Amino acid sequence: MSYTVNKKNGTITINEGQLNTETSLELVGKDYFGYGQSVAQSFINLLQNQASDTAPTDPIEGQLWYDTTNTVLYIWDTTGSTDAVGRWLTVSTMSEQRTVKDTMGIDHLVYIIQQNGSDVVAMSTEANFDVNINDAVYSTFPKIKTGLTLTNQTGAKFHGIATSAEYADLAEMYASDKEYEPGTVVMLGGSAEITECANENCTEVFGVVSTEPAYLMNSALEGTGSAVALSGRVPCKVIGPVTKGQRLVVSSTPGVAKASDTSDWKCIIGRALEDKATQEVDVIEVVVGVK
Repeated sequence: MSYTVNKKNGTITINEGQLNTETSLELVGKDYFGYGQSVAQSFINLLQNQASDTAPTDPIEGQLWYDTTNTVLYIWDTTGSTDAVGRWLTVSTMSEQRTVKDTMGIDHLVYIIQQNGSDVVAMSTEANFDVNINDAVYSTFPKIKTGLTLTNQTGAKFHGIATSAEYADLAEMYASDKEYEPGTVVMLGGSAEITECANENCTEVFGVVSTEPAYLMNSALEGTGSAVALSGRVPCKVIGPVTKGQRLVVSSTPGVAKASDTSDWKCIIGRALEDKATQEVDVIEVVVGVK
C-alpha cells in the first residue's frame, strides 16, 4: 500500500516496501526491510543540515545545506528563482571574532566578516592600528581603522548614501617620485606625476599631501603614491609667521608654504585657518582650492 505526503509545491508518493529517493532524504515505504538504518541516516542528515562538500541532489524548497568546503550555510529557493529549477542562497555571511596583532605586537579584538566562508571582506574594531606583517590578515588588511573597514582586494564596495564625513578634504591619488609626508606642498612634474615644490613662489603649485582625506579618488593607487588634497581644509607645512586668513604660497624650503608676498594669483596654494607666530617649520590647518 502506498501513501502520499504533501510538500510546499506538490506531493510525494511512497510505495510499499520501497525507499523513495526523490529528495535528499530516504523516505521509507511500509514494510521496507532495513528501514531503521534509512530513518536514522535521514535524521542525521537533518541534524547536520546536509553537511557535505557537494550540494545535495534533488533539493526541495527551504532545504538547508552546509557546504563543508567553504563553511557556508545555504538554503534552496525556487519561488525567487528566475528559472524553473531553483538556486542555493547563502543564509548568512560567516563571521567571527579574532585577535589581530599590531606592529608593536599588541593584541586587538576585531570582528571579521567573510565571503564564501574564507575570503575576509570586512573588519570592525574600536581602534586604528597597523597590522603586524606576520599576522594572517596582513595581506588583506595592512591597516585597520575604527569602525567597519572594507577591503578592495576582493571587490568589496559600499553602496549607500553618505550624509557626512569625519575628515575635511577632497583628495586624489597621484604617482609620486618618492614618499612624501602629509602636509607637503606638491606640483605636477618630476619623474612620476607629482613632486614637491622646490621654487619660491612656484606658479605650478598643485596641492597639499593629505593627512586623512574625507573622500579619496583613484584610491586603487593607495600605497603606491600620494593622496593630494585638491579642495577643503588640510594640515600643511608652513614656515615663518602667518595670520589667520592670509594667503599662502610656496617658500624657498621645498614642500613648505609661507605667507604670501606676491600679487601673482597663480602662486596661491590656499589660505591659513589659524595663526602661527614661530619662524620654524610647523604644521597648521589651511584651506586649499581657494584664493
